[in-house]
Amino acid sequence: MLRSQKLTYSYGDTFSLKPVSLRLNHGEITGIIGHSGSGKSTLLHLLAGLKEPASGQILLNGEPILTPSKKLVPGHEKIKLVTQQNTLFPHISIAENIAYELRYYEKGYQKTRVNALARALNLRPLLGKLPRELSGGEIQRVMIARALADEPLVLLLDEPMANLDRIHKKKIMLSLAEVVRQEQIACAMVTHDIYDAFGMAGRLVIMDRGRILQNATSEDIYFRPRNRYVAELTGEVNEWEAGHFFRPEAVVFSPEGPWEGTVRAVVFQGSHYDIVLDTANGPVSARSEERLENGKRYTFGIRSFIHFD
Repeated sequence: MLRSQKLTYSYGDTFSLKPVSLRLNHGEITGIIGHSGSGKSTLLHLLAGLKEPASGQILLNGEPILTPSKKLVPGHEKIKLVTQQNTLFPHISIAENIAYELRYYEKGYQKTRVNALARALNLRPLLGKLPRELSGGEIQRVMIARALADEPLVLLLDEPMANLDRIHKKKIMLSLAEVVRQEQIACAMVTHDIYDAFGMAGRLVIMDRGRILQNATSEDIYFRPRNRYVAELTGEVNEWEAGHFFRPEAVVFSPEGPWEGTVRAVVFQGSHYDIVLDTANGPVSARSEERLENGKRYTFGIRSFIHFD
């Protein structure tokens, strides 16, 4: 388990991380979400032992992690950070890049471990290639595999899915979640894409201007957001009358519905249609499994409202 206790950090007068207490459990992925400048990546680098906190401490399995000022080489050997920067060695193969992290292990184990990670992250066709022959998404997958090679206790990911197409993204998300669970790794993932977080993270940490606004399960944060910022960050929200908010999927089209609206836009999304209605209370976003007719009036109800703390 990785735990931060009242961790703070400042960068001149432009940014400060307020006291952050956070726990990453073994076998779980925690998503860290927030707008640009909210402190997500700074927090990740602090947890990795790569930045010097102003105060507070970080503990790994109850033992304090040395900060950069107390080490010749910053970081911790059992905490791995993966960013979007390509750090692969350009003149050796992908298999050799992954195996480099295992250079102090015997060759048989190196081969077994590289092959296991290649299967899990769909890298087997790439093992004999050089980094320059790979796409951005493939390089990202290799860097994740390399970080996992020597079985870290903690894996920190900064926008890990940013360069992946939708097909590969879903496969890698499921595979990575399985590796984290099987190997009991404590994992945190920074992302701007809430759907990446929902697809992988059991818990979400919502940040804004250096503060943690909410730390809860993905379901709790989506259905019971603490405030409007959290609600809008985690999905679309409608405001209905004064201070009443609801998600588009809460709209139920029914002849007995107490409200009515005129369809202004219909967008096909594969599994459903996104609908925009003009109502007496302003525009409303809704979802429907059936296609509604543009310009036609429909009656509807609202299944549930969001209540902020």
